[in-house]
This record gives sequence, C-alpha cells and structure tokens, in this order.
Amino acid sequence: MRVIESADNSLFKMFQRLKSPHQAKKEKLVIVEGLRHVADLIANDIEPDYLVFSNDARGELAMQRLDEKLEVDLSSVLQDKVCRLAPHLFERISDMKTHQGVFAIVRPPSVTLEELLESFDYSTVRFLLLEDVQDPGNVGTLIRSADALGFHGVLLTDSSATIYNPKTVAASMGSIFHLPIVELQCDIGQFACDMKRQEFILVASNITGDNLASGRPQAPKLILMMGNEGKGLSKEALQLADLSVMIPMSGKAESLNVASAGAILMWEIVRGERRLEYV
Repeated sequence: MRVIESADNSLFKMFQRLKSPHQAKKEKLVIVEGLRHVADLIANDIEPDYLVFSNDARGELAMQRLDEKLEVDLSSVLQDKVCRLAPHLFERISDMKTHQGVFAIVRPPSVTLEELLESFDYSTVRFLLLEDVQDPGNVGTLIRSADALGFHGVLLTDSSATIYNPKTVAASMGSIFHLPIVELQCDIGQFACDMKRQEFILVASNITGDNLASGRPQAPKLILMMGNEGKGLSKEALQLADLSVMIPMSGKAESLNVASAGAILMWEIVRGERRLEYV
C-alpha cells in the first residue's frame, strides 16, 4: 500500500485538482468522502479509482470499519487503488469539519440524452429538468429526491451546478451513482422541441401556474422543469411548457426553496399516478 507524504506527489496533486468542479468535470472524477458514502458505493459494486485513508489512527479505524461492514479485505481486493495520505495532506482534501479518515475517487456514470431515452421501455417515464439551478446543495438534494420518488433521470442545463461539484456529490447522498443524470449540451428551446417530438409533456414550476389542489399533472411521458433559485424558469422555458403548476401556500412565506418545491411537486406527480393505478 502506497503512502503519500509529500505535497509534490502527482497523485496528491490530482486529488487537489478534483476539489475544483471545473477540473473534476474535465477529468470526469469526483471525491466521495465519509464512511457511509464510501461503504454504500462499494456495496453497490461501484469500484473507486482510488480509496484513500488518512495515515493515522482515524484512517486505521476507517479501514477496519469498512472491512467489517463490507465483509471484505479492501486492501486485498483493491490492491494498488488503496493508499494512505499523511494527516496534514488529508485535511487539505477533506471538506468535513471533522473528517472520518477516508475518501474515494470515483467516476460517475456517464450517459447522453439519446442513450437515456433509448434505455426505457416503460409505460410511464418521468424526468426532472433543472434549468440554471446554481446551488450545488440544491442540485444534489433534488437528485436525491428524484431518486427516492422514482423519477427515471435528472437533466441539467449547462448553467446549473454540475454533478462534479463536491457539494452536489455530498447532498445527493450517493444518488448520482445510480440515477441517470444528463448534463445537456443544447439550449432549452432545442431540448423542448426534441422532447415534444418524443411525446413528452413539459410541466413548469411557476408561482402563477395552476393550483396543484385542483388537479395533478398526468401523462405517460412527463418532464418536470424547475428553475433558478431567485428568478425561476426562463421565459423561454415557461412559453414552451405544456402546463404550469404552483404549490398552494397558506402561510406568510411567499415561496419555497427550490429543493423543497421540487420534492413536493415530484411527490404530487407520483401520488397522482399511484391513485390512477388503483382506480
């Protein structure tokens, strides 16, 4: 097992580069930190490019706990992919206030929109589109909610926070590794036209939309569109939508955080479909 003690080490420099979302996206690698997240990855047969432990008692304990949880000797299975990092260097990579002595370097699954569409043979297909959602915590949380609520994929415009941002990775709680995510290369107008040709219904979240209390959007192929934290969806996206919906609110707050609103709308869509199944 290699031990890295110098900041001049090429592998350590690569770890440092991955802290930048731009560089991480360029290299198509992300840092996944913490015992639970790393264990979940390996338990789901996602093999890291590198598994890195702090070269101290905390790292030793992390290795022991992972081996026990996964019932495997990771050093034997992953061999050269396992390394130890000097404590002062580990802290330069970690984003946790009190790190747990382990992180993994992982390559998220890559899929194009065309590949995603070709992979489905379901009677019902639901996607979540995020247009210009810039906070990586919101993007990660929405990906996690989409995964939990049975949506089939998340589509990100190029102005949204990338899945290669460490905060997106952390907030997704592992969902970026088992829910298809497409970072779109086209503008919203081209995307909408392409999806309508595929018979998708575009549903926009909008404070002036139809009240959800009066009916839930239903369609075999549906894309829920959520917009920027401050401005909402663009005018173009709203004009292209087949339907706009709003969440009725009786309190004093004028709006909801986009991650909260997205979770509510996704749940209402799924709930409406489940009701139809039992009619």
